[in-house]
Amino acid sequence: MEKLKKTLDRGFTDNYLYGDISDIRNSLVDYGVDLDVNLERQNKLIKQLKFKLRSSINEEKYDALLVRASESFQTAISKGLDKPVAYLNTLIKENRIAVQYNNLNKLSSDEIREIIKDQNLIEIIELLENE
Repeated sequence: MEKLKKTLDRGFTDNYLYGDISDIRNSLVDYGVDLDVNLERQNKLIKQLKFKLRSSINEEKYDALLVRASESFQTAISKGLDKPVAYLNTLIKENRIAVQYNNLNKLSSDEIREIIKDQNLIEIIELLENE
């Protein structure tokens, strides 16, 4: 008897999965489902998911640029390049960071990221690559 129930359940499921969509819609309407309201909810959910996906992708891109820029600044500091060091000093003054940095060589990657996080990272990277 249990085997018969499983076979019937699988048959109904397969019928719905592989059946004509209009039959499925008619069946849902027979059960009292408002297809228009359901479609609106589905569209709203899809828009929310797309927005969250774009947001997370943009956040990952921004974080990657931030890491790249901070590594480039660390390299520029270690090489003693004048323009990037002067630019970083300008950013420190503009951000009015509470801690005074007497020696830029002691800046950690996280501290550099904190300094440059609200800046145009693409311009910073181009400046560093040109130098």
